[in-house]
This record gives sequence, C-alpha cells and structure tokens, in this order.
Amino acid sequence: MAELITDRDLRHAIESAIKHAEKFLFIVSPYIDLDEDVKKAFNHLKVDVIKIIVYRQSDKSNYKSGISDGSREFLKSLPNVEFVAVKNLHAKFYINEDIGLISSMNLTKSSNHNYEIGVDIEREVDDDMYFECLDYLFNDMLLSQDSNIDIERIKNIMPKRPFILKYNARQVHINGEEVNINVFKSFHDHCNVKHGFCIRCVSTEIAFYPNQPFCSKCFSEWNKFKNPEYDEKYCHRCGMETNTTINEPLCDNCDEVYEFEIEREWKKFNSKD
Repeated sequence: MAELITDRDLRHAIESAIKHAEKFLFIVSPYIDLDEDVKKAFNHLKVDVIKIIVYRQSDKSNYKSGISDGSREFLKSLPNVEFVAVKNLHAKFYINEDIGLISSMNLTKSSNHNYEIGVDIEREVDDDMYFECLDYLFNDMLLSQDSNIDIERIKNIMPKRPFILKYNARQVHINGEEVNINVFKSFHDHCNVKHGFCIRCVSTEIAFYPNQPFCSKCFSEWNKFKNPEYDEKYCHRCGMETNTTINEPLCDNCDEVYEFEIEREWKKFNSKD
C-alpha cells in the first residue's frame, strides 16, 4: 500500500526513482535547480529512457523556464529529454514505470533543508492510484490549454497500462474491472490448450480451464474444507510439478502464456465497440 515519507527519506526516494527508471521518467516540479546528487542519478540512466521534464511557465509572454540555467543546460545534454512548460503548475510528483511519488518537494537544492512530505506509490501494489497519477498528468495537465506540448507528441510518450488478469472460480477481473464470466469464457475458448491437468492428482481427463483446475474427485475433496490457500502439486496447463493453489493453478511460464492469449482476445472484443 502507499507509504508516507518525509524530509530526507523523501529526497532519497526521488533520487532513487530517477536513478532506477528503465523505460520512462516524468519529473513534475514547478521549480528545478539540481544538486550534484540528483545529477548523478540522471547520469545513471540508460540512454533510451524517455525523460519528460514538466515545469512552471514563469512569464506570460513566453515559455521561460522555472529551471535554473545550469540545470537546463545539464538536462539538455542528456539523450531523450523533452521539456514541457505548464502555466499555473503547483503540483510536484515523480513517476517511472514502477513507482510514483506525490510530493510537496520541488526538485531544488533549497528543498533539502525544508520540512517536506510525500506519498510513495508502488505500481504493483497500488495500480489504480499509480495510473490515476498518470491520467492526471496527461489528461488534466498536459492536454490542457496551459501546456505547450503537442498532442501527437503526448500520444507517443504516454505509457500503456499493463494488462492485469485476476481470476478465480466465481469472478474475473481485467485491469481492475469485473468481467462477465461468460464473456471471459468466450476469450478462454480461443486459447490453444484444450486439455488440462488436475492440480492435485495430475489427471488429464479434464478440460483446460484455470477457473476449474480440479478433476471431479479432487474437487470433492477440496470442497470439504474450501481452503483457497491449500498447496497443490501440479500446473493445470502443462502438468509440471510445482506449487499451485485453486486460485493460482498455473506455473509462471504457463500463466504468462495464458495471460497473453486472454489479452489478445480481450483486445479483439474491445475493438468491436
């Protein structure tokens, strides 16, 4: 879950978010004046990381920067950097592909000595909150008339939300939204594998359907206690011996393939709208 952080811990978290970005980095800070530690974090990045620097427009007549001259020159020397000026910017947050930091802290040297507070959001733990931050950045801020970035450029840099599939015998959720079980079954029917393995006795006399990964005999045994965390022995898709449960009936490799197949069918379904 999201974590509250303050003062120097917040500063270190921002530096870490910069340093460990692998795909993209969004710096949203009205005023920017980089110290040597932050510059080192930027220099640690791979050249192909997309870096978007969003700052406050400080002059009504042109898009002058809230960035110090030295910081602007340093950032301009990095590859894949784009500057975006936004009128009336007061928000501060820092986002890479894994975490988001909502912060009271500008990315300035003087902020090192202030009392500051922020919230650390991990995408894998707080997926909805993480993407709400990105949605606010793109749809409310960058797409507004107060921003000087081209709309077509926004389409190119906007991160795509990863496909997230969660299912059990009663419910299916895709990207956090519940999907009708019959609609999901229609996705499943287009998967390549048709015959499955019982995750308890490895019987192959059952259909492949992760929502029902037991043979009838083993399901009757499981149903006596109905423990969704009870450890089973086999992967429902490939039959390999591995740790599974009724709610996680696939090995890692099969889970990845199955999610890919469901995503493919889900995209086809949504393209009809």
